[in-house]
Amino acid sequence: MKVLGLRASSSEIRYAILEKTETGILFLNRNTEHRTVYPANISNIESKLKWAYDEVSRIVRQNPDMCKIAVKTNEFAGSETAAKRETIYIDAMFLLVAADNSIEVVRRLYSQIGASSSDIKDKAEACAGRTDKYWNTTMADAIICAYREIRGMY
Repeated sequence: MKVLGLRASSSEIRYAILEKTETGILFLNRNTEHRTVYPANISNIESKLKWAYDEVSRIVRQNPDMCKIAVKTNEFAGSETAAKRETIYIDAMFLLVAADNSIEVVRRLYSQIGASSSDIKDKAEACAGRTDKYWNTTMADAIICAYREIRGMY
């Protein structure tokens, strides 16, 4: 059984696919695809949402034994911005993909995953390892969300 950790930003979607085995928790896509960048030619949010829906649906189709999706949502300290609002829409699309595929979904804040933006990369690396490219807090968010869910499942 696998858990998909997702984290949206205004420029990309980062995702981690974790699987619990008898020997531990594996970060399956650690050195393969773990980043989808929104196409530059998309000019409106409706098209961006459709594109994102198709991408996340593809990831789920390629992993038919996905049992849960864990989404790291925005922390709304400070003011709301257009970029934060856009990621809310993308997060909602993640929920729709989960519903369309009958996959349980959870949404998490830093306080719920035992991390903060200042230590998330260290925690993710300690739990599952870091990616070979494009290592950032967005990727670490996806990893820790998936890790916290899969760790408590069995």
